[in-house]
Amino acid sequence: MTTSRFVQVALPVPLDQSFAYRVPAGLEGRVSAGCRVVVPLGPRKLTGVVLGESPADPGQNAREIIRLIEDQPALSPELLDLGRWLADYYCAPIGEVLRTMLPLAGESRKSKLVGLTTEGLQAAARFAASEKPTDPTVQVLRALAKRPLNEAYLKHKLPGAAGVLISLRKRGWLTVEDVIAERDTARDKTSASSVIVQSGQTVAGRRLTDAQAEAVKAIKAAVETRKFRTLLLHGITGSGKTEVYLRAIEHVLAAGKSCLFLVPEISLTPAAAAEFYARFGEQVAILHSAFTGVERSGQWRRVRDGTSRVVLGTRSSIFAPVENLGLVIVDEEHDNGYKQDEAPRYHGRDVAIVRARAAGAAVVLGSATPSLESRYNVERGKYDLLRLPERVEKRPLPSVRIVDMRQEFAETGRQDLFSRPLDEAIQERLEKGEQVILLLNRRGFSSFVTCRSCGERIECVNCSVTLTHHRRNKKLLCHYCDYSQPIPTACPTCKGEYLYFVGSGSEKVEDHLRERYPKARIARLDRDSVRGRGQYEAILNGFREGAYDILTGTQMVAKGHDMPNVTLAGVVSADIGLGMPDFRAAERTFQILTQVAGRAGRGKTPGEVVLQTWNPEHYAIRYAAAQDYDGFYAKELHFRRMLRYPPFVAAATLTVRSRKLEEALTLSGRLGQHIKDAPGVRVQGPAAAPLAKLKAEFRYLFLLKAQSRKSLAGVLRRAKAFAQENRWPATALVTDVDPMSLL
Repeated sequence: MTTSRFVQVALPVPLDQSFAYRVPAGLEGRVSAGCRVVVPLGPRKLTGVVLGESPADPGQNAREIIRLIEDQPALSPELLDLGRWLADYYCAPIGEVLRTMLPLAGESRKSKLVGLTTEGLQAAARFAASEKPTDPTVQVLRALAKRPLNEAYLKHKLPGAAGVLISLRKRGWLTVEDVIAERDTARDKTSASSVIVQSGQTVAGRRLTDAQAEAVKAIKAAVETRKFRTLLLHGITGSGKTEVYLRAIEHVLAAGKSCLFLVPEISLTPAAAAEFYARFGEQVAILHSAFTGVERSGQWRRVRDGTSRVVLGTRSSIFAPVENLGLVIVDEEHDNGYKQDEAPRYHGRDVAIVRARAAGAAVVLGSATPSLESRYNVERGKYDLLRLPERVEKRPLPSVRIVDMRQEFAETGRQDLFSRPLDEAIQERLEKGEQVILLLNRRGFSSFVTCRSCGERIECVNCSVTLTHHRRNKKLLCHYCDYSQPIPTACPTCKGEYLYFVGSGSEKVEDHLRERYPKARIARLDRDSVRGRGQYEAILNGFREGAYDILTGTQMVAKGHDMPNVTLAGVVSADIGLGMPDFRAAERTFQILTQVAGRAGRGKTPGEVVLQTWNPEHYAIRYAAAQDYDGFYAKELHFRRMLRYPPFVAAATLTVRSRKLEEALTLSGRLGQHIKDAPGVRVQGPAAAPLAKLKAEFRYLFLLKAQSRKSLAGVLRRAKAFAQENRWPATALVTDVDPMSLL
């Protein structure tokens, strides 16, 4: 009698457990740890990852594996171990962690194929001859008249297609067929060159400054030791950090090793990709979420097959199946973009360090404004510090002018969007044919709408925030849940007719620029003006090539761009963010002001920066204006030490949420009683979260601080166990270890 074999499978469900399944006779010898399998769970069929042999016989009730997706394990033993660490450290279900680590398209997919009936084809001919080509119905009918198409593809490509398809189906003009489409493996073999837009090239052999040469030498030495080591590369803006990275990668490849290079946002990938591809060609693979499933799968397989030994991408790229890892580089390591805001809430920089430690690789964390945690780790002897204190070719840092908007108002009697110094500086640059970058880190036209009669502000129906006025779309929009409504003609509360639009956003700045400088060519860069990676790249490339005189927008304009003709950087309101109820508010303000200031004067012409503020005495603004990181670090570190915030303690948050206010209050109260006496852990809360209602859920927050990570982890597990034992809904308790925001 043959003994059955059982394996543990991790499934993408919010439960802290794996599940035992029987290996059918036909798959014996093929199912191993790291393989993906399709298994039943209740009435559903889910794709999971095999963790290994089941430690105990689950008995006759164990169900069988339905299908093995591929013989070759999708996750190596090293990556499985990393997944287990992630699940443990961030208190996240192992199945959700492994799903995050595998950005693969399925090998087959179920889809709907839509086509036209005989009546539909006749209608298409009539519409094409008589109707406007811009009518959504005519777009859709023309497309389907050629051949049947995938329904999801059609909806994605043609605006308004969803409603048109419903109408066509009701008229009897549409045929719908369920199909199973196998993946085209030839299409999956996508090269890096086919998925990036080349926006410039790096000049090989560029002469290094003495500081760059020393940094490259130190990184090479770290790689050659074949032992884990972390180096913090603190280079001021324009000091040539990218060239240091490229030289270090050349050395890694020459040694037969591989490299992971992380950037915090998709928006930074195209420029970096162009430089990397120019230097390393087809050895580069690009991984980020803006690609289609097929593109991502193709890149992932090129890495796993060893074709690509340089992986460039956003935070999830740290899970790429790279073999023989020699170097991990985390550029702009301070950026919040490395922190995932949904389960598992990992930090890409910290995971990079853990992965490098397991591989015996070197890690380089690069930034002009290092996070306090990273800089403090230098003091503790955990990281080595490398400095690039000067710009390349000895170019000077831009001169910075702080404009006190209180004084400006007192002298002019007007509350203008632009001060006189900023207005004059923009005019001067336009006359000289130079370029300008303007930052206002707030989307929309006006911050909120209020009634002059009763004072009521118009709020989101799902979130405890005011709606932002977007004039171009003629809507009020919530930036958290995307709820929108038309601009009302009267106050919803008192029916008063006098509504007041308060505050300014990037859309208003653009309109003001067009009115003030009618001959200037202006582009805006924010989430409202950019839809998709192609549009983002087109705007940036156009600005780089001189098609625009002024680039304005949110923080997207502040990061990583090297535009030699930009000689003026202006910040319309340097105070945005300082008033947030978050202990990192000053650090984030200092970082973004320093970063945007660094966009000016990177060419031969010296740059200038104008910071408009209503709070010119604030230390974050003062130190940013002086480009004095060390001064800011010392001041901020003192406050963190006094108030017992990271990096002096380990921190985590627990958020209890429910669609019913009373339930959220009750659950958070019970949890507070359960964890209040935890030894070695200070528990603050529960209290209403700063965003007390978000996406129709009421939220209560606990902030936990501890000297010992072990003690902190114990309380978090205790809280999760309490929620499970009391049968809380799976989404009622949210755990965030090392939170980047307390909102």
